[in-house]
Amino acid sequence: MYGWRAQLGIVVPATNTTVEPELHRALPDGVAMFASRVPVAEVARREDKVASLLAMHEGLAEAAAQVGAARPDAVAYACTSGSFLGGAGSDRDLCRRMHEATGVPALTTSTAVAAALKAVGASRIALVTPYVTEVAAGAEAYLAELGVEVVARADLNLLSNLEKGMLPATASYRLARTVDVAGADAVLISCTNWRTLDIIGRLEADLGRPVVSSNSATLWALLRLAGIPDTGSVDGALLRSGLDWLPEHVTRAGAR
Repeated sequence: MYGWRAQLGIVVPATNTTVEPELHRALPDGVAMFASRVPVAEVARREDKVASLLAMHEGLAEAAAQVGAARPDAVAYACTSGSFLGGAGSDRDLCRRMHEATGVPALTTSTAVAAALKAVGASRIALVTPYVTEVAAGAEAYLAELGVEVVARADLNLLSNLEKGMLPATASYRLARTVDVAGADAVLISCTNWRTLDIIGRLEADLGRPVVSSNSATLWALLRLAGIPDTGSVDGALLRSGLDWLPEHVTRAGAR
C-alpha cells in the first residue's frame, strides 16, 4: 500500500496548482498524500478578492469529508489566506469543523504557520507574499492576534491565484531578498500556491534568518500530527526543529 508509515490528506483550493506537487516531492519515504478540492472563484476586481477566499469556508467540511473517506492519519486545509482572513477565531473553527467531518486530527495552513513560527522562536517577522494589499493586510491582522509582529513586508500584488501558481521558485526567493530583515526573528513566505520549498535552505543562508513558508509549515505540522519525525527532502530550520508544538485546538493523533 502507499503510505505504509502514514497517509496525509489535504484540502486544496480548486485553482491551486502548486501545493500538491510540491508536498508530494518532499514527502519522507513511506508517507503518502491524498487531496480533495474546494471551489474558489477567480475574480477580476480587487474588492471582490477577500469575499471569494472566505466563500471557500462553505465547501470546506464537504471537501474534508471526501479526503477523510480515505482515513488519512491527519488532514490540512492547505490555504493560508482562506484560513487567516476570518481571524484567529475563525481559523480555530475551521480546524474543528474539519476534525468533525473527518474524525482525524486536522489543521489549517494558518494554524501550521503559527505553530511553525513558535517552533523557530519568532515573534517579529518579515512577511513576503504574492497577495494584493487587501489580503496581505489580513495576514498581518491574523498574526497580530497571535502576538506576532510584522516588522517588514513585501507583496507581489497578484490578483489571480492561477497566475501565482505559474511563478518559478526564484520569484519567492527574489522577493524575499528585497525585504528588510534587520528587525525580524524570521521570514515568513505566505501562500500555498507559491513555490518555496526549493529555495528555503539557500534563503536562510543568505539572510541569516529562519525561513518559514506556508508549504514548509503545512508539511511539518502534518507530519507531526501523523507521528512522523522525518523532515522529507526539505531543508531549513523549521524542518530540523526538534520542537513538537501545536495549538491546543488541534486534536492529536491517537485521539480519533
